[in-house]
Amino acid sequence: MSSTTVDVAVIGAGVIGTAAAWRLADAGVRVALIDRSHPAAGSSGASDGYLAVSTKTPGPAMALAAASRARYPAWLQRLGPVDAEVRGGVLLVDHSDGLSAIEAHARHLRDHGVDVDLVDGARLRQLEPGLAPHLVAGLVCESEMQLNPYKLALATVAAATAAGVIPFWPATPVVERLDATGATLALGDGRRVIAHQVVLAAGAASAALGADFGLTLPVAPRQGVLAITTKTPPLAQRFLVSARYLTHKRDPSLAGTSTDPAERIGHGFTCETLPTGQHIIGSSRRFVGFDRTVPPDVLAIILASAIAHLPGLADCTILRAFAGLRPFVPDNRPLLGRSAAQPAVIVATGHEGDGVTLAPITAEVVTALALGQTPPVDLTGLDPDRFAGTQPHT
Repeated sequence: MSSTTVDVAVIGAGVIGTAAAWRLADAGVRVALIDRSHPAAGSSGASDGYLAVSTKTPGPAMALAAASRARYPAWLQRLGPVDAEVRGGVLLVDHSDGLSAIEAHARHLRDHGVDVDLVDGARLRQLEPGLAPHLVAGLVCESEMQLNPYKLALATVAAATAAGVIPFWPATPVVERLDATGATLALGDGRRVIAHQVVLAAGAASAALGADFGLTLPVAPRQGVLAITTKTPPLAQRFLVSARYLTHKRDPSLAGTSTDPAERIGHGFTCETLPTGQHIIGSSRRFVGFDRTVPPDVLAIILASAIAHLPGLADCTILRAFAGLRPFVPDNRPLLGRSAAQPAVIVATGHEGDGVTLAPITAEVVTALALGQTPPVDLTGLDPDRFAGTQPHT
């Protein structure tokens, strides 16, 4: 049996895991990167790539996003082309009774140094003429960025391997030994990784992985459906997202209590114009286990809402629809930090739909913890042991 000894084994090759592995190797750490499938096979390869602060919930997620967004320009200079572009974004308000909530949200964003402008419906349609007339306001954030999440994940893999990270995939690690000095992981086919520290960054699969390490990580897969059109003249200059997207992000209980079909699937309209001339339309938030099939009724609701918000989409042809699985945590905060219960384990998961945005700051946090340094941001409220003894979310 062959054994590879490293300082840190990172489990999960989505954008969070690959970014952490790259940053660790950049700091001179010997790293193994392990994935049960292949890079970007999970959430990272099935997202819209919106790099945003304005869609984050107030509190730790918004603070992390603002810190991470500030790091992105330098990050992208090193990674190379990943179709990154500052296009701006707009939170759309379609009922006047939602204005007070958007005004409060704008104040939170400004407190985090994010420049936003709340405009009325008339000004909104000057900025985005294709929008429907029923929209009463919009929160415009011109600094928002979009990129190709799949290219981002592959670019971080390439940077990580160039920095000396040792890749292992496909491989499902089995814990043979775990104590305060590290872990021994059997990967199958006679392979074994011996690591002084382990980073758990397995996204939606983190609950089962955490249990293998003796940890309670109540991360549940939360399905999101997206549709992509064929090429067409651009219908919007900015990323468009309904304010209802934030409502369903914060309160998943609405799906179980509402009689509104859109609310029952956790729908909030989103639309992104790609450099290819296509549009990505979304989205939904449903707890259906690890099922990634696209139900026709869910897709129908998403497309009808899209046309209601951006009528020009009625003339577009849908090329395909697909579903991803966001790693959801019940209190809407990532699990990020070193486990007190298992001191050799650092947890970096539960980012839900924010993994692309939070990758740079998460990678810095993981690296600081692995090196015994003070993390660059406050981790209060993100303790990975905070759910110990609770039942997993379903």
